[in-house]
Amino acid sequence: MLPVLAPCLIAVSASAQSREDAVDKAAFQAVCGSCHKTSMIDGLRTESEWMEVVEQMVKLGAKGTDDQFDRVIRVLLGTYTKVNVNSATAAEIAPVLDVDTATAQKVVKWREEKGKFATVEQLKHVPGMEGAKLEGRKNRIVF
Repeated sequence: MLPVLAPCLIAVSASAQSREDAVDKAAFQAVCGSCHKTSMIDGLRTESEWMEVVEQMVKLGAKGTDDQFDRVIRVLLGTYTKVNVNSATAAEIAPVLDVDTATAQKVVKWREEKGKFATVEQLKHVPGMEGAKLEGRKNRIVF
């Protein structure tokens, strides 16, 4: 019976993730869009650079709950962040490459055992990495 239920669980999980993404985007629009157009983001930044931007926004009077600011960060990490796969932690890699923590840990382990990555093609050899997903995010990967 489990094989019959598994597709249903995946669909429910994907649907829940889609709702969560929508809530994240709404919080991003509410917090950031209350002061400026969110389309004015002009480039990719690192996670630490985005954290500085958000801290500066708060100092300048940005309003939101802790949950809303967490959601803003998730949107920034998932959409507007670049990551150096040769120096980042698994926690920094996961949201940018849209992989789970276990896969991001495999990236870190791979580079520790085999050396630094030089290309997206090399990164595709890490177990769990999806080639199409990496291709879609290759402008966000720094070596």
